[in-house]
Amino acid sequence: MWYAQREQSAGRWRILALWLVYRVFGKHAVNILLWPIFLFIYPWCKPARVALAQYYRVAGVPPRPFRHLLAFAQSMMDKTDACTLCRNPPRFTVSGDAGWDCGGAFLVSTHLGCIEVLPALQIRRPTGRPPAVHAFQQLGHDAIFTSLFVKHLGGRFHLHAVEDIGVETAAGMQANIRRGDLVIMAGDRVSAGRADSMKPPSVYRREFFGRQCAFPKGVFVFARLMECPVFAIDCVKTGFNSYEVRTKRLGGDLVSDFVRFLESETRLFPYQWFQFFPFFD
Repeated sequence: MWYAQREQSAGRWRILALWLVYRVFGKHAVNILLWPIFLFIYPWCKPARVALAQYYRVAGVPPRPFRHLLAFAQSMMDKTDACTLCRNPPRFTVSGDAGWDCGGAFLVSTHLGCIEVLPALQIRRPTGRPPAVHAFQQLGHDAIFTSLFVKHLGGRFHLHAVEDIGVETAAGMQANIRRGDLVIMAGDRVSAGRADSMKPPSVYRREFFGRQCAFPKGVFVFARLMECPVFAIDCVKTGFNSYEVRTKRLGGDLVSDFVRFLESETRLFPYQWFQFFPFFD
């Protein structure tokens, strides 16, 4: 599974050096540096390349692993900028079902594109403050990059640990949604679960590109508990420093609706599939 993988070439001093370049020169300078850096890293990315080969075969996509992995590395810089100093925020377009941007909604995100750029979108509501964004992530997973990222988070973006979800978490997120905030959880990656539990993660199985694949049950149960509108969402790159936010309101069968959205979006943006582990059974 994805949580058994470890970060590649992500030594603490390397990450800190890139952060210093970003603080002084902005993310575009880091993106230029990523080309020679990635030429060195690429030969050591065999697990990711093997997973992409499976994805290309199942999805019927012409293989482009170098550009694919480089696009992911660049998206990490977009993510860092959007959620921290926001020196070079992207230009946005928004499409799909409306209503989520008023706040008070639960967003089921994907690992297609870079959902983490969403905090850079200037959401303007008719009245009141812009909604805060509460996102959940597996924070205990080999977090050299994540520890630096969390240290510099910006004001409206709040990161929470998936490992710590409980009754109090659900009550707190319900209160945030009633206040007009947004809560985001990824619907296309099974959690590693709690370290003190021997139970495997609970999943729903749905057909995706003609294969039975696992989707995290807890995310969709949590979404229903919020008693609010639920949207599938992704942020896909459409050009130089440009992103499109794409949304779909989910109906009665949250899981099946989400999987249909994910497959449709993946067909449109196949080289922004940033799952680098064997996803398909």
